[in-house]
Amino acid sequence: MTQSEEIVTQKGVSQKALESVFLYNRDMEVSYRSYISDPKKLEIRLSHPDASQLVTFQMIFVLQGTVRLNQSGGGDYYKQINQHQHNIYRTCFKSSQMLVDAADDVICINISPAFVDRFLPGDHIAYQRLWLEDQSKNPFPLSEVNMQISPEISAILQRLGNAKHSAFSDQLLLESKAIELFALQILQFEQMQMNKAEPKLKALEVERMHQAREILIAQTGNQLSLRALAHLVGTNEFNLKRDFKAVFGKTVYAYLNQHKMEQAKTMLMEEDITVAETSKKMGYKHATHFTNAFKKYFGFLPNKIKTGKLSMLLFLEDFVAFLESFNSIAI
Repeated sequence: MTQSEEIVTQKGVSQKALESVFLYNRDMEVSYRSYISDPKKLEIRLSHPDASQLVTFQMIFVLQGTVRLNQSGGGDYYKQINQHQHNIYRTCFKSSQMLVDAADDVICINISPAFVDRFLPGDHIAYQRLWLEDQSKNPFPLSEVNMQISPEISAILQRLGNAKHSAFSDQLLLESKAIELFALQILQFEQMQMNKAEPKLKALEVERMHQAREILIAQTGNQLSLRALAHLVGTNEFNLKRDFKAVFGKTVYAYLNQHKMEQAKTMLMEEDITVAETSKKMGYKHATHFTNAFKKYFGFLPNKIKTGKLSMLLFLEDFVAFLESFNSIAI
């Protein structure tokens, strides 16, 4: 260790950093290093007490800021995940490191090789890429192009971050959400593989679509036409429709509707708020219109959540969704 850096262990690191790194693999240990020359920079390293355990996998979600992964000891090889992006990485305990800004909003879930083996069949493209491709390069990404955080993924991350943890419920919640997030990441990766033949957008066009997404989310409760949104990001309505779907895999309205419904469900489950208040926050003039849209999206009425009768049903439906997702992966 040089004089320009200092080791910061779990006891010395900020609580926020600890809350953002989840160890699904219970045997793993995490440590942190900060640099005197740049106090904002935080290095995260993983270790395992069993020397024969060389590889782990990280599900990384960047809500704000940037994450850089590279080989320990320097070198030109590195990968980067930017704001509103996610990916899965194969990393080696002894030769990989992750650098983040201390103020960044990043969630990292570390999963074991056994987890990957359990949920991915050996002939699946994601399994083959994570396990078989380019063993000399670590960290190694599932998707060469980072995937975009969808409203569904964002809602899960929000619930995970806002949950009140205890020794038992913390691990139980993490395990259920890790499975759900893993399924969504794999399904999104599959979709990207099917869309590879489509022409790539220019960097400026992609940037405009990210701006459009930010405006959509920021003005969730307001009425905004496609033409107005297109003008705000410097394009036209036709290009907005085409490019937004190319970047996010959904139409503008489908993306906005998914965001509204996922946010509404989270609010109803976790906040002291009525259905009518939720409807208004989501931009509906009439609560009945919101109720109908909610039922069409989820299959049940929003007031079922507020009565407290739906918690077990929600869990069972989510669990069935996990099984259906992985069955479709295996087929």
